[in-house]
Amino acid sequence: MGGLSGALRRIGTLFAPGRGTDTELLNREFQEHYRSFRTLLTANNNALDIMVEMEQTYGSGQPFGMAFVRGHVTALTVNVFKMIQSLNHLSGGGYQGLDEAFRSISDRIEELMSTHPPAQAGALVIPAGSLGRGDTDQVGDKMANLGEVQGGAGLSVPAGFAITASATRGFLDSAGLQDEINRILKTADLDDLESLYSASARIQALISNAPVPDDLSREIMGAYRALAGADGTSPLVAMRSSAVGEDRNNISFAGQYRTELNVGEDLLLQAYKEVVASKYSSQAIIYRHLRGFRHQDVVMCVGCLVMVDALVSGVMFSRPPDDPRAAIIEVSAAPGLASVVVDGSAATDFYQVDRESGGVTASRAAGEAPVLSGEQLAQLAEAAVRLEGHFGAPQDIEWSFDRDGELIILQSRPIAIQAAAARTGGEGQAAASREGLLVTGGLTASKGVGIGPVFRVANEVDLLEFPRGAVLVVKWPDPAWASLLSRAAALVSESGHAATHLAIVARELGVPALFEAAGAFTALDNGRVVTVDADGRSVLDGRREDLVSAAAPAPHMMEGSPVHGILGDVLELCLPLNLTDPASPYFKSRYCRTLHDITRFCHEKAVKEMFSFGAESRFYERTAKQLAGGDTVFKWWVINLDDGFREDYDSHEKYVFIEQIVSEPMLAIWEGMTARPWRGPPPVDAKGFGSILFRSTMNPSLDPAVRASLGSKNYFLISKNFCNLSMRLGYHFTLVEAYLGSHLTENYVSFQFRGGAASRDRRFERVYLLKDILEENGFRVEVKLDALTARVEKRPREYLVERLKVLGYLLIHTRQIDMVMADPGMVSRYRADIAADLAALVPGRPDEEEEDM
Repeated sequence: MGGLSGALRRIGTLFAPGRGTDTELLNREFQEHYRSFRTLLTANNNALDIMVEMEQTYGSGQPFGMAFVRGHVTALTVNVFKMIQSLNHLSGGGYQGLDEAFRSISDRIEELMSTHPPAQAGALVIPAGSLGRGDTDQVGDKMANLGEVQGGAGLSVPAGFAITASATRGFLDSAGLQDEINRILKTADLDDLESLYSASARIQALISNAPVPDDLSREIMGAYRALAGADGTSPLVAMRSSAVGEDRNNISFAGQYRTELNVGEDLLLQAYKEVVASKYSSQAIIYRHLRGFRHQDVVMCVGCLVMVDALVSGVMFSRPPDDPRAAIIEVSAAPGLASVVVDGSAATDFYQVDRESGGVTASRAAGEAPVLSGEQLAQLAEAAVRLEGHFGAPQDIEWSFDRDGELIILQSRPIAIQAAAARTGGEGQAAASREGLLVTGGLTASKGVGIGPVFRVANEVDLLEFPRGAVLVVKWPDPAWASLLSRAAALVSESGHAATHLAIVARELGVPALFEAAGAFTALDNGRVVTVDADGRSVLDGRREDLVSAAAPAPHMMEGSPVHGILGDVLELCLPLNLTDPASPYFKSRYCRTLHDITRFCHEKAVKEMFSFGAESRFYERTAKQLAGGDTVFKWWVINLDDGFREDYDSHEKYVFIEQIVSEPMLAIWEGMTARPWRGPPPVDAKGFGSILFRSTMNPSLDPAVRASLGSKNYFLISKNFCNLSMRLGYHFTLVEAYLGSHLTENYVSFQFRGGAASRDRRFERVYLLKDILEENGFRVEVKLDALTARVEKRPREYLVERLKVLGYLLIHTRQIDMVMADPGMVSRYRADIAADLAALVPGRPDEEEEDM
């Protein structure tokens, strides 16, 4: 800092009385100043790009993890810090207050990213009969919900107990496992299935082989022995996952964790460890990433429940997942345990039951006779309605009838609702498009249309080779295939039904899925490109884009998740722009509330510092060259920051001719400004007009060749690849800035517009008209009140040159719109004129140009 301060003092002395001008030294100091200015501009460009990417990712619904959040925050803060350093270098340390604002914002962002779920101390084991909603953080959603089923809804559940989050934390801490688990996770590549499976296996082995602490072992065994029957017989139990965050609205974790059935006393502790370890199964790791959960957001609790001696079991939806308004209950059932229904390994009966009457409206039996009676179906319907009423949302319910005929509820969680498809063709659309039909029939497990090459998976070797974007074809819906869904364009299974875990996850992730597609595994050859129309229950040969365009949009998978929430909170400290008016008394560093505020402040002050450089020496007045062309001398001045003039230009000249300028962005702006002569003021709409506005529109100072009387000189600051134009024409203030280099990451065009003497309503109408024109020409536009900011970046130079021509044109021609904003007909006419002029100036639509690049 001191070196620059000394340099600036030396510049002041260069022009002290009695001393000559050391132009060479002054130019060297100016070049140093300019380098800091360019560094600041590059950092500003990078910071804005990063903020845009963060905002787009937040709203896209596509999965991202904390690595994305931390990486982008780090890159953003580094660039903002560079801007602060550069500004202080430009000003000789004149903006030290920015450091405090930056530290305050950065510290709050780091605090948000470092938050951990509260770790509540509590009992290691809690009896199932005493559980309720308030115990979710200690026993997980599944067991807390089961407590509500019994205590709140009054339905029967298995006897048992929950092994709590406190128990799991104590287990992992006592074995010293968490640090090693975190280390392994950091090395895992989620895009490399082999790397992921290797990391998953190592972590699960660590947990499975670790000893259970003595105090936890005593608690678990004691609770288990308390379940013994009256004759002292030790029961067989099911050890079920009940992770914190599992079984919540549209985030089910269905089938992602392990369940151990028919566990006796000798294997109880090992089964507990296996369930805890399943938190790190490959499919669970991927699912958490897709749904925006950090690993620390999920603590594995375990439910220990007495096995039901089930005669028949199944799953029912209190309302259809694809039509939550329908007064229908859907029931899938099979003899024996419910596990064969949810994993799709058994053929199932299917029933639709009226919610009010309990009568069967449709049924399909897998065997010779139905496995459920009308009385049992009515009992199930009554339970479904009761549970939906108790929990306040449609429910996905797992159940069994034991050999005494008693209905036992094993699980109740919110249904993963899938939005209705955007198109309404259904079977009719598929029937009208039979050409190339490869597979037909089956059932829609998850709505939508997907296109890709077929890849059949029958074992783990196939699984590891599954390519991204392929259509997953399987014989049965093994929950293990869930790890592939994020990579799959669609899913086709020869068996299964809508209640399987794989179908539930497919609906949550928005992956089209067709089940019960008989013969599909044989009929669909690997590598063949097909279109899976799950709604129309068909697979067609080739690409059917007409079906894709009519399909429903993908769901927002991250919304409501912890990681999504963290990014949202972080963006509140990054994106909002509070400092918008440099003339405001609040445009000061101490009022910077976000990183965007700091970038705006630094950019504005950097331009000011460039103009104030060498003020005592009248540097710009001495070095600025008046622009000329042909026989005309324009009231525009050009300052050559570096290499914006031809090498043979004589710096002693008073004027610079257009032909002597080599600044590509300036020449593009000037071409747009002069491409079409200004038609002059339109017929004045007197409604609401004051005399000042009328006089200003008639003032010749509004001509681009004349200096504006309402402001200072209009300067182009240029180098070969850079241009900054701050100008005031009449009552409008505009700023155009551009850098056109050989690296796409550095290229940008930025435009700011504010002001105008029209009424408030007309100013708003004008700025939104500008917004429409700029968006039509490929700009990303933000409007705040009557101020507009437009930007396009990371594009080839040729593309940005065309955008600068558009801006040059608009600088001159849009001001006449002020006088006609109250007359829609006149506005339409001038808008049409502008569109015609721009079409001639920049042929081809921006989106067409993008496709060609």
